[in-house]
Amino acid sequence: MNDGRLNDARADRITGAVGTALSLSYIAYARGIEDSLLADAVGANGVPIGVGVVLLLASLALLVKTWVVKAPTTKVQEIVKNDAAAAPDADAPQHPHAMALGLLAILVVYVTLLPLLGYVLSISLLVGAVAWFAGARQRTSLLACMLLAGPLLWLLFDWALEIRLPIGLWPKLLGR
Repeated sequence: MNDGRLNDARADRITGAVGTALSLSYIAYARGIEDSLLADAVGANGVPIGVGVVLLLASLALLVKTWVVKAPTTKVQEIVKNDAAAAPDADAPQHPHAMALGLLAILVVYVTLLPLLGYVLSISLLVGAVAWFAGARQRTSLLACMLLAGPLLWLLFDWALEIRLPIGLWPKLLGR
């Protein structure tokens, strides 16, 4: 029953292939960025290459997923489609503008809290809020994601890349 429309696996394969090609070209262009005399240990091309590698890994993961995960049977697809039509998620915003405004509100709260709470706690709260807003409701995985996000991102930026991040009011509160 091919009616000319893309199924999920085919759309994911196309997206993964295009993403792979674009990320490889992005990495190639980023490698061509020359360092200046003011460049640090990472260099001017370090972060763009890192972003390109992350995009490449995500694209390759999407491609691999299309061959590893089997498509549901027609009967299962009908049940899922009927369930989705009968009971939409009450927590999820139904309009794209509502989703954008919600994410913007979360970002405003993050920017407001960043100088007060510091990077580690603020980014953990941001990750948790965005995940919850997007529909994540499993407390254990949501909490684990929040607890890991701040310290891991701090290690990446502050420690590995030596990009100093806001520490917040904690030193003043702790008497330092």
